[in-house]
Amino acid sequence: MSELEKLRVVIGYEFLKHIRRRRLYVIMGIALVAEALVLILIPALQDGYPSSVMVMAAILTVGPSLAALGAVFFAGDAIAGEFEGRTGFILFTNPIKKITLWTGKYLASFLAVTLLIIFSYIIIAVSLGVIYGEVPVEIVESFGLCVLYAAAVLSVTFLFSAVSKGAMGATVMTLVFIWVISGILESVLAFTGNPYWFVISAGGDSIALVYGNMQTFMAGLGLGDGRFEDVFSGYEPLTVGMAAWGMIIYLVVGFAVSLWISRRRQLA
Repeated sequence: MSELEKLRVVIGYEFLKHIRRRRLYVIMGIALVAEALVLILIPALQDGYPSSVMVMAAILTVGPSLAALGAVFFAGDAIAGEFEGRTGFILFTNPIKKITLWTGKYLASFLAVTLLIIFSYIIIAVSLGVIYGEVPVEIVESFGLCVLYAAAVLSVTFLFSAVSKGAMGATVMTLVFIWVISGILESVLAFTGNPYWFVISAGGDSIALVYGNMQTFMAGLGLGDGRFEDVFSGYEPLTVGMAAWGMIIYLVVGFAVSLWISRRRQLA
């Protein structure tokens, strides 16, 4: 059996595991609840939906963002779990290269997360079509950025999974890195007028950036009356292109380093 055929077997087996796991449907439910809350609370608090379909589309990207972060829960135990549960003693003795095994696990997790993202964007498209009678073409670009963000998050999770002693540790470290450390770093850099495209949390922000800038969103929500001018005075705008490059760096480097570490890691 060639390595390509082995890769296909690993992808199929790992993807089937994700489909059978409850976590897939839990994350899907969370994304659904997030979208439902937006659709309910916006008209309740704003006296109706925003007049611009672009503003509403940007607000609804909370669901895809959560779906993309679901990658953490799919990949947290991808490498660490084999060492933590000692299943590697059986798995690593099979005639299959580690690079084939880890690549198969990565692609299977990516397919599962992509399903979540597609689910979220179907909700967005249907909601916008019902409320505004149109679906902006920018939703396609937003979908592509969301998939790229999920791939970058997967690579970062694989990296932490490769260095962690357990699956829970890998999951927690990844979430802290993306939500806390990267979030704080991005905020400080942005509001001091410095570039921040290389921070992974900026990739999550770019998912909504295709619909307009922050000032446009504020104006669409009725908040563009000057109250936030001081806050955004030193704000360094993020471009979709630079954010994409940042995510590609995390995607390639994170996965490559995770492979390098895991190949040298010992079970005992």
